[in-house]
Amino acid sequence: MTVLGIDTATPGLGVALAGPDGLIAETTIHIGLQHSQTLLPAVEWLLETVGSNTREIDGVAVTIGPGSFTAVRIGLATAKGICVAGGIPLACVSTLAASAARHAWLSFPVVPMLDAKRREVYVGLYDVSTGEPVAVEPDTVVSPHDWLENHTREALFCGDGALAYRDLITEKLGAKAHFAPPWVPLASAGVVAVLGRQKMLRGEIVEPDAATPVYLRRPQAVLP
Repeated sequence: MTVLGIDTATPGLGVALAGPDGLIAETTIHIGLQHSQTLLPAVEWLLETVGSNTREIDGVAVTIGPGSFTAVRIGLATAKGICVAGGIPLACVSTLAASAARHAWLSFPVVPMLDAKRREVYVGLYDVSTGEPVAVEPDTVVSPHDWLENHTREALFCGDGALAYRDLITEKLGAKAHFAPPWVPLASAGVVAVLGRQKMLRGEIVEPDAATPVYLRRPQAVLP
């Protein structure tokens, strides 16, 4: 099974292809939130580069948030379109789960944090000791101060939210707080493709019409 991975939840748009032997190809474009103009050309370029096309893939995996509201919608809509056109399955992956998966096999939990603005973070708590991210509790949006009041165990923090609130985290947890290097990105399309492929093999697929973004809070601008 060959799976196309799409990640648009963060400013670094990514597309990737994963197969039975792992990651086949991946590209990430850091040009800000211009996903509507760059996503489909990036998909076409990646598949053409490896001598493939959308008719030859067996499924699509996509990040569904949290993240940029508009960018998440663009990625999900594109993934749905490819799946419907090709009659292939769709797998949905949490942005925070994909971020935690980059630190697989750690013996202590991973806490991916995305800066949600308004002095809040999108945050998750994941056990990665088996090699796959397993949510210890649901992803949420909360002030970092409130979250840290209820979480005092040793953990690895990653993401721009962890960088923004590093001093607060260190103040609360001291030596129990570990931080991923800032050059290690959050969710990547390669991780999304691999996790999505694993989901499909377990039968964890979503009907395109039923797939919805996970915002964790309402957008500031909504239709009346």
